[in-house]
Amino acid sequence: MINPKHKKLMLVILILLLVLLAFELIFRQRSFLSSLAHELYRFGRYESSEKLFEKALGESDVPGNANLAKSRYKQGEFDAAEEAAQRALELDEEDPMLLYDLGNIAFEKGDYQAAVEHYSEALLRDHQDDDIRANLELALRKLDENPPQPEPEGDDVQEEEQDPEQYRNILDALDNLEAQDRQNRARRSPPKTENWW
Repeated sequence: MINPKHKKLMLVILILLLVLLAFELIFRQRSFLSSLAHELYRFGRYESSEKLFEKALGESDVPGNANLAKSRYKQGEFDAAEEAAQRALELDEEDPMLLYDLGNIAFEKGDYQAAVEHYSEALLRDHQDDDIRANLELALRKLDENPPQPEPEGDDVQEEEQDPEQYRNILDALDNLEAQDRQNRARRSPPKTENWW
């Protein structure tokens, strides 16, 4: 049997929780919807999360557009995902993960040239990200296996043939930069000396 004092205390706690939930729904609806959408996304309910991300989307909401793009990407809606990712990139041009997402979308669409371009830009902004580097290498291999069809214009064809080599050069330069960073870190670490005593 439950003590009457405990019943009252449980009732007060329940009412307090309901008031807090109502407060969230009324005054922080966008935040609540976004949190709920994240949970749905985490459990693989991409269509439901997409709808909630759309409802929670603010006017200049970079994370909201990025999350919307990811939900659409998971559903195989690559054109719609690209549109949302482009909106996010317009709002934050420096975010390498937005470029990485655009690279993934282009790769899935079979546009390996665009994938290489997006991954290269992302790697220039974050040269230590191994995932970006691995995806760039994969996209370069796919581009070699499936070169883009040349357009009839003479000058543009020559530029397109140079692009994969240019990206390989960027990748090599970034590898060299990373090697230099490692050497500089090794030089900065204090030399190990014997105990002075």
